[in-house]
Amino acid sequence: MDVKSDLEHSRLTDHSYRNLVLGCLVAILLLMIGIVRFWPESEYSPPSELTIIEQETLFLEDIIITTQESAPASPPKPEMPVPVPDDEVIDVELELDFELDPSDLTSLEPGRGEGESGEAARISGNPDRPPSVVRIVEATARQFVPEQYRGQLEIIVNFLVDETGEVEEAHIMEYRLYGEDGSYESLSSVPDDLAEAVIQAAMQWRFRPARDEGEVVKAFVRQRFNY
Repeated sequence: MDVKSDLEHSRLTDHSYRNLVLGCLVAILLLMIGIVRFWPESEYSPPSELTIIEQETLFLEDIIITTQESAPASPPKPEMPVPVPDDEVIDVELELDFELDPSDLTSLEPGRGEGESGEAARISGNPDRPPSVVRIVEATARQFVPEQYRGQLEIIVNFLVDETGEVEEAHIMEYRLYGEDGSYESLSSVPDDLAEAVIQAAMQWRFRPARDEGEVVKAFVRQRFNY
């Protein structure tokens, strides 16, 4: 019985607490409404003096549009000096002691020679397929190489290869003397016997002829002779 009465008493206490809280909220709301409603109104008074800053005024003058009627004349071209020959002309009259009669000249017969007739073969400077070596002839000329040049001398020969692969012309382009560091210097000449032996060997080389646009042509090619 005591427990039951305690529970009922606690319930009554919770109910009273809720009523107290609600009453406080209502009182606070009424107080705020009263403050807002009865707050004294303040009158707005504008500032007595208003400072106006004067703006700077810009004046634009009328723009005059001008056009150039004609382009200025170009400066005159400099005159090229005209060479004036200062050679002295000497008139000399030749006197012949005999009279020449054209009828006394013998008639000339057709000439003879070893030149080939027909059109000259075309030489291609940069063929599609350059000449390729098929036979090499070494020049037996080591005895003509100076002692200080041996193992360091290089001779560059330029070949003109014809349509059959034979050497038509051969001439020496350059003499090079190499040093130990791989650099070289060009020589002005070598012994004549050495140069002659190199040319004789070069004329015996054989090549596969060059082709350009599917046609067999003459072409140049370079090779090296080392001694």
